[in-house]
Amino acid sequence: MSDRSSLLVEKLWRLKRLIDKGECPGVSFVHLNNLLREPGYRSDVLRRVEGAGSEKLKRLAEEIRAEDTGAPLMATATTSTAQITPPESTTRDHSWFRRNLVWMAPGAVAGVIAIVGFTAFEPQTVRVHEDIIANTVWESGKSYILEKPIFVENAQLTIESGVTVKGNNGSALIVNSGSKLFSRGRPDSPVVFTSNQPEGKRSRGDWGGVVVLGKAPVNQPGASIEGVSEQDARGQFGGKDPRHSCGVIEYTRIEFAGFEVYQNNELNGLTLGGCGSDTIVRNVQVHRALDDGIEMFGGSVDLKNIVVTGAADDSIDWDWGWTGRVQFLVVQQHSDVGDNAFEGDNNGNDHQALPRSEPVFYNVTLAGTGQTATTHRGTVLREGTGGHFHNMIVDSFGIEAVDLRDEVATLVNNGTLTFSHNMIANTGNLGRDSDESGSGNDDFGFSENRWLTDARNGNARRLDSALHVTARDPVNPNFFSRGQVRQMAAKTPPKSEFFDESASWVGALNPRLQSSWLTGWTAFPSH
Repeated sequence: MSDRSSLLVEKLWRLKRLIDKGECPGVSFVHLNNLLREPGYRSDVLRRVEGAGSEKLKRLAEEIRAEDTGAPLMATATTSTAQITPPESTTRDHSWFRRNLVWMAPGAVAGVIAIVGFTAFEPQTVRVHEDIIANTVWESGKSYILEKPIFVENAQLTIESGVTVKGNNGSALIVNSGSKLFSRGRPDSPVVFTSNQPEGKRSRGDWGGVVVLGKAPVNQPGASIEGVSEQDARGQFGGKDPRHSCGVIEYTRIEFAGFEVYQNNELNGLTLGGCGSDTIVRNVQVHRALDDGIEMFGGSVDLKNIVVTGAADDSIDWDWGWTGRVQFLVVQQHSDVGDNAFEGDNNGNDHQALPRSEPVFYNVTLAGTGQTATTHRGTVLREGTGGHFHNMIVDSFGIEAVDLRDEVATLVNNGTLTFSHNMIANTGNLGRDSDESGSGNDDFGFSENRWLTDARNGNARRLDSALHVTARDPVNPNFFSRGQVRQMAAKTPPKSEFFDESASWVGALNPRLQSSWLTGWTAFPSH
């Protein structure tokens, strides 16, 4: 690597450090690997810094622009599958970059072509009726109406903060595996995907939802996403790059989505198919979806600061080898609809298919509705999925907290499936989970109760709720735990760029604080 290239890498690292210190309001997190590997992501971060950063940060961004050729920075062959996490001494030891990074050839940059028409009566409204086939920006201060399923094909779609995207009946936004979505809201100005029906008349399934596809590994041959014809190549996804970036979705709210494409095949609020670990999904809410809230089909995408409220099927669903990480997740079931808070599968055709689904969860609040008209399960795990579930509150699920199905004993015994340091509260009938004897035995005699109450796992039970009664309010919820939960021991999250290791509490919200990460950008409209 040339000295000039090394200096540019060092400047990018300094840029990340200054953003981490709060010198660019509205940019709360920068992923170092993406900053180095993804020219589109790098350009988007620089654009945001130039608009809102401190003077020091703007000067640094100007220097980077002058030196940046648009080439991606990649790890060397010996570290190509690992996350680039420089040591704390990096600010003093610049040789780390020289040892670990090489320049790759720059890619071609597509032109920007607008493919939308303006309405005569609404000058700030853009009607989107053609697929997006070149890099496109949807601008702050405008709203965009999806008139049909809109595909982003081999292009980059950037949605600026404050944009509202409204979907007509039958519409959806589908980002194919050769494209990227940058939906970059701010805490005080989120991106909102919603129904094009008037406020007060909106309901689940008014429009389709958001589908983002990538090239990370999937254990289903010829994978094609639900809601798109299997004959349509634009719905195919999956590949060999576990780090493949589908883009960035942050401070984004998705409402009233999930229409039924055909019988028993609905789009979800947010669907992530084959998205890799360099994809950033943070501060995202999915509200009142007709099918699942968020579903992952394979890939290794991580989720952080996620809210799913009022999904009519499962709140979080995964299949086909998803291996992502999740921290700070709130799920609220509604009393009139819904199935499971979590529904996890590996592969229905081959339970042993690889890569095996094995997500990792820390700091989760699952708020059920108790013995209401519709009762729910907290977690259903089946068809060979593994997973690791820690520091969760599983509260007020009328059927049971956890239902394991199929051949789970081996997964538990070899450590592929773990469940520890969780609070199970006010769940089942008088605190008892359902009986799986006789015809109800669907896990070859495995005892969930014995597993959950094993003292080595550090789980706790209580008969009353661990949450305030307002955790079940569908319009004005409060998801903080009750005071007694503060004393429960938590498992320390792993050391990584992704996890917040200081989250030494059970549940999604820090019980020692007055405010939470939900403030400002979430909303809970009924219609």
